[in-house]
Amino acid sequence: MDEKWLTDLERDLKKKIERNDALDVLETLTSSDDPVFRNLVVWCIAKLAQNKYDDVRIMNILMPLCEDADAEIRENAIWGVGESFSSRYDARCPDIVLRLLSDEEKMVRGMAAWAAGRMMHKQNIRDECIIRRLNELLNDESDYLRGAAMFALNE
Repeated sequence: MDEKWLTDLERDLKKKIERNDALDVLETLTSSDDPVFRNLVVWCIAKLAQNKYDDVRIMNILMPLCEDADAEIRENAIWGVGESFSSRYDARCPDIVLRLLSDEEKMVRGMAAWAAGRMMHKQNIRDECIIRRLNELLNDESDYLRGAAMFALNE
């Protein structure tokens, strides 16, 4: 698959056009060496989750990507995990969410806070360590992180 296929897929997903046929190809593309291309691949997988494509493979693909060296990959992966909470849950989620709540990158921490809120409110999973970390983020100097933590705790 090439960049045109991926940008066409991105366009379709933004329009909520059903593209459930794409997951197998996207999974193979997660190993790309091109970080920009790879980030778009992960975004498309997360967007499938947001568009309510219910497939256990989404969670299985995204979970390891939450620990990627690239912060944008981690951010998009945890976004997709959070979107998946509408229909799926994986026992690995609390540990991954907790780790990302302390990520070195603010955008990853914020998205992890949002995903924590989704996990708590869509799946009724309450983890005391996550709640404690979210309460700490309420005192962060970043408006973005404080807002994300507030959303998670009050959704």
